[in-house]
Amino acid sequence: MPDAGAAGGARRRTALRESGAVSVVYFLVLLGVLVVVHEFGHFLAAKLLDIKVLRFSFGFGRPLVRVRAGETEYQIGAVPLGGYVRILGEEGDRVSPADAGRSLAARPLWQRLAVVFAGPAANLALPIVVYFALFAGHADLPAAVVGDVIAGGPAARAGVEPGDRVVAVDGDPVRYWEELAARVDAATGRPIRLDIQRDGRRVERFVTPVERVVRERDGRVRRRGWIGVSHAPFLPRIGVIDATSAAARAGLRTGDVIAAIDGVRVDTWTALRRQLTGPARRRTIAYLRGARVPGIPQVELLEPGLADVVPDAKFDAQGRPSADYGIAPAEMFVAAVEPGSPAARAGLRPGDLVSAIDGRPIEYWLELDQALQSDPGRSWKLTWRRTGPDGRAITLNGTIAQRWEAVTDEFGNPARALRFGAVNAVARGEGRRVAIEGRIGYAIGKAIARAGDTVVDMARGLAAIVAGRAPRESVGGPLMMYRVASVSGAKGWDAFLLLLALISVNLGLLNLLPIPMLDGGNLVVFAIEAVRRQPLTAEGRNRVMLVGLGVVVAITLLALRNDVVRYLI
Repeated sequence: MPDAGAAGGARRRTALRESGAVSVVYFLVLLGVLVVVHEFGHFLAAKLLDIKVLRFSFGFGRPLVRVRAGETEYQIGAVPLGGYVRILGEEGDRVSPADAGRSLAARPLWQRLAVVFAGPAANLALPIVVYFALFAGHADLPAAVVGDVIAGGPAARAGVEPGDRVVAVDGDPVRYWEELAARVDAATGRPIRLDIQRDGRRVERFVTPVERVVRERDGRVRRRGWIGVSHAPFLPRIGVIDATSAAARAGLRTGDVIAAIDGVRVDTWTALRRQLTGPARRRTIAYLRGARVPGIPQVELLEPGLADVVPDAKFDAQGRPSADYGIAPAEMFVAAVEPGSPAARAGLRPGDLVSAIDGRPIEYWLELDQALQSDPGRSWKLTWRRTGPDGRAITLNGTIAQRWEAVTDEFGNPARALRFGAVNAVARGEGRRVAIEGRIGYAIGKAIARAGDTVVDMARGLAAIVAGRAPRESVGGPLMMYRVASVSGAKGWDAFLLLLALISVNLGLLNLLPIPMLDGGNLVVFAIEAVRRQPLTAEGRNRVMLVGLGVVVAITLLALRNDVVRYLI
């Protein structure tokens, strides 16, 4: 049997080799921008304070290009793995009488702090520019229009309907779906008033958001408000699990999209369910069925059809007559199951129709996801239906027990994930969009907010590594940066710019750590000198630098070790 670990290592080595010259360009652009921005922060602060800058260098080693402009020398080094700014007086330079007041050491404490802090500050500010560029490129956003309503949810109980346009929440105007979502998140447990535009008239609905748990890949829990609405409509795409059902007898198949019932147009699953509610009677159903074009497998045509469906009569739990058309939402059909996953161990197979969890009927895959995420440590009873040997549907039960599993993300980094192991047949449409009003102002506000969130998230991650709550394998070096630059660049410039923003924040925070040889260490030294009201002696500075050198070397060795294990072994 082949060694799975060795096979994984071989795949990672192959991916690294095959990334090619384009990946080298992405890597150098990423590194170059980060270094130039960081050093430019120091450079700009020194220039603004009239502190003499001797050299601005991108890269180390022998200069490939060197230009002097005024009193500063600009160069590109042979090794493009960093850069530096050399400021008069920071390395014990001999200062001429003419420049006596322009050295860093001769300046007041606040100016020295400003110059040192400006580098990390520039890295922390770069995401604002990046996010602004991304948001300013958006012409429209998802509108605050309800695509579909989940049956039994708070919105459904309040009378919210698909197609409703929410124009205000508690009297405050909303235009975009993200604004509506933010107001719902902030109102968990208390009623809110939705002002709705419906068919040319204005109506009010009072809804109380309930709390739902959302778990990120790293295990962090986010508690969100939920009212049971979706921006993207659930398409009226059906599944037929029982070959003897009314739908199957009429010729309907799994995957058909219902277009109309008795001449009434149907756009969403909610509308379809509403049309089929009531006493059993014959229905004329117009549908669209996908058909492949011979020789062009990626192209699918939709062929129209008509079906006369005569339902089977049945009675509900209260003894009331109803109709069974044999139609289920395609949303709940299993499309694929990962071998060895909790879903596979429970007995799920592709083609099964998931119908209930812990005895509670569900119509939307979202309900299944939310239940599993709410308490990953427990076991859940899952109920599903499957076409039996005679064509009739049989009902099966199994136990789903999710566990945290060690996985490797797309960049080759170790991660933890909750794995269910089954995916559904997606049956979502496109929600309505609306033009952005005041694009520049919108982009500025979103960029600042997003940058702030990025700083907070990255600070938490860095603190977890320092405190030992995150694995040491999370630390990466140049090979990891090369890999993430390659993968992100291949996805397009949007993904690459997002990566640039994340790593820029990471670099800024890392440089603020109180480690000698880093900017944060210099800030601490300046603070000590301010408390002592005298500079450290040369011997004291050397001791501090040696400690810092030891820490930096240890971190570097750890990063290189992780790179070797992750990509070369």
